Amino acid sequence: MKDLIIKETEKTPSVALSTNGVLKIEGRSIPEDAAKFFKPILDWTKEFTTGEIRVDIKLEYFNTSSSKFILEMLRLLENNPENKNILVNWFYEEGDLDVLESGQYFESIIGIPFKYIEYEEL
Repeated sequence: MKDLIIKETEKTPSVALSTNGVLKIEGRSIPEDAAKFFKPILDWTKEFTTGEIRVDIKLEYFNTSSSKFILEMLRLLENNPENKNILVNWFYEEGDLDVLESGQYFESIIGIPFKYIEYEEL
């Protein structure tokens, strides 16, 4: 299995899924075809197993269809019995309650602990 790297565009986030167990998604996620954009991410996540996984999600904005696929990615990680220790670092811009509440909602419906990290507006 190889790392999956997707470069950021105006409408899609940068994605770095590493076989060392660090999975990062960062930027804006408003793809015109979310299913097409997220398919390689979900395929990779389905195949990936390791003892320790850290997921860093730092999205300044994401649309509803993106949230569906982010949640699906987290569910795939959670439902694989070989993935033992999973932590999600959920980054949100200072005062951005929408992104914070989205993370809290995701955490409430899946069994993975989230750590919320506020960062200063750029």
